[in-house]
Amino acid sequence: MAIKNILVAFNGSESSEAALRTAILMHQKHGCHVTGLLVHAGQREKLSTHSWVPESVRKTIAKKVREIEQSFEAKFRDLVGDAVPADQLHWISLFGDSDATVAKYARMYDLTIVGRYDAVDGRADLELHPEEIALKSGRPVFVIPRGHAPKRIRERAVVAWDGQRAATRAVTDAMQILESKQQVDVLSIEDGSVRPSLPGIDVATALTRHGINVKRVRRDPAGARVAADILAYCEEVEAGMLVIGAYEHSVFRERLMGGSTQYILQHAKLPVLMSH
Repeated sequence: MAIKNILVAFNGSESSEAALRTAILMHQKHGCHVTGLLVHAGQREKLSTHSWVPESVRKTIAKKVREIEQSFEAKFRDLVGDAVPADQLHWISLFGDSDATVAKYARMYDLTIVGRYDAVDGRADLELHPEEIALKSGRPVFVIPRGHAPKRIRERAVVAWDGQRAATRAVTDAMQILESKQQVDVLSIEDGSVRPSLPGIDVATALTRHGINVKRVRRDPAGARVAADILAYCEEVEAGMLVIGAYEHSVFRERLMGGSTQYILQHAKLPVLMSH
C-alpha cells in the first residue's frame, strides 16, 4: 500500500520547517496529500468560558488569533510554493493541547512528520514533542532534525533491530516506506540484548519477501552506548533514514537513565522513524 496521506505538525519553528521540506520531498516521490496542522491554546477559546469578559474584548482577541493563525498558514504555504498541487495541500488550525491533538490526528494519516523538539519563544502551547505524539497516537512518527534540507531523498534506510516488540512494531509501521527504498540495512549491535532468529524465518527473510533489497549487518559494540553505535553506522553508510522502536523499556526509566530512544532523538543527524 502506497503512502498517500501525510500530516505535518507545523508550529513555525526551524524544525517544523525541516519537517515540511521532508513532506514536500515525499510528495514528489509518492504523490501524496500533505496536510499542515497547527495546534495552539488560543486566548479566544480560553476566554469563551468566562461570562464576565466583555463582548468587545472577545471580538478583539478573536480577530488577533485569526491573524496569527493566518500568518502561520501563509508561512506554511509560502514554504511549499508550487511544489504540491492545491488539491493535495491542506491546512488545519485549531485550539488544544499540541501533543495530544496532533496524536489524535496522526491516527488518520499514513505518516506524521514532526520536527525534532524546538522551544518556541514565549509560546509553550505551540511546542511539540515527537516522542509524546508517538506514545499517545500509536502511530509512526517521522522525526526530522533541525536544518535538515536535502535536495532529494536518500534511498538507503537503516533498521535498528534487536528482535524485541518495539523494533518489530517499528518495522511493520515503516513497511510502506521500506518497500520504496533501494536498500535497507538491518543493523544489530550485539550487546547481548538481540533476540536470536526463529527457526525457518528471520527479519531479513521477512523483508525480502516484501521485495526489499536487504543487507543484514551485525556489529560488536564500539563504545558505551548502543545508540551511538547505531548513529555512527548511519553516518558511515550515508543513510537517508533510521527506523527504531521507541521505549522498549518504560518511558520513565528511559528518561531517568537516558536510554537509547532519548539519545537518538537528541543526536541523530538524519530523519528517524519511531514507533511504539
